[in-house]
Amino acid sequence: MFPDKRIFDFEQQGNVLILTANGPFLEFRDNDIRNGYNDAYRMLGENGVRHLAVDFSRLDYFGSTFVGILIRLAKKVRSNGGQAVLCHLSDNMTEMLKTLMLLENTKTDFFWTPFPTREAALEALGNN
Repeated sequence: MFPDKRIFDFEQQGNVLILTANGPFLEFRDNDIRNGYNDAYRMLGENGVRHLAVDFSRLDYFGSTFVGILIRLAKKVRSNGGQAVLCHLSDNMTEMLKTLMLLENTKTDFFWTPFPTREAALEALGNN
């Protein structure tokens, strides 16, 4: 049996929750994924958190489960008047999200804006 693993690491800078994925979801049990999502959802709106930045620097691949989580988290952030951004996307991940019409598609309430680095993402959200 796999030990409990944290699917996400969380960090707060100013009013931004930074969520870093710790590897492909295939490496995690369903319970770990559910707990990670619930933790992220709960943190949005707490302790002055208004925006969300998702850091992909530790991730090479993601599937539909992760996309579903991204959509739900983006909707939560935007319902509270915040923004959601991504950073450190590989070319393959960028193309996949473009194909799914999830990058820079302002016609939806769950689109994402990509940035090359965490620093650029935080700067765009007004946190240096």
